[in-house]
Amino acid sequence: MIRILSVSKSFVSGNETVQVLKDASFFLPDSAFYAVTGPSGSGKSTLLNLAAGLIVPESGSVFFDQTDIAAYDEDARTRFRGKHVAFVFQQFHLVPNLTVEENVELPLRLNGLSRRFETEAILGRVGLLGKEKRYPFELSGGEQQRVAIARAFVGNVPYLFMDEPTGNLDKKNADSVMDLIGELRGETEISILAITHDDSVAARADKRFRVGEGKVEEV
Repeated sequence: MIRILSVSKSFVSGNETVQVLKDASFFLPDSAFYAVTGPSGSGKSTLLNLAAGLIVPESGSVFFDQTDIAAYDEDARTRFRGKHVAFVFQQFHLVPNLTVEENVELPLRLNGLSRRFETEAILGRVGLLGKEKRYPFELSGGEQQRVAIARAFVGNVPYLFMDEPTGNLDKKNADSVMDLIGELRGETEISILAITHDDSVAARADKRFRVGEGKVEEV
């Protein structure tokens, strides 16, 4: 379980300090799929970045089970994140000079993860068998996101964080990608936190939350 407890976070914009989250709390149970929505600038991505240890709160705690990663230094948070969290982003974030299979295997090599799937097996699940040796520029946007999904599921990590996972896809590809994530989630019991503007993505979640006025509330 992830427990974000009474966190506050602000940013400086020009001469102004903007309070994004104020004494906010949020819980992600094991094997759950929660979606977080809200207007641009409300703090959705800030919440995800805090949960992942990409940033730290000014006050409050971020617990993975009994571990408060907000108390870690940056190097320790990076190591912890690599062992516990996979990501799927709007922009895919594939390494352009690596092949499909090399991109998929990257978290295994960088973080020493045990495998959840063999590379060939997960590429088969995402419909990319036969394209192992291709590079990202040779793929469509939908195919690149499928590579990102394969990369997220190949290693045995307990959490998947998604930031606008369908933001660069048309409706057909978006629905296909979310169907695939739903199938793989059912097999692995991974916990998912999704930041999204897309109501069709949020509708697939077990629960939906909204960020606004510094708080996180179930809707």
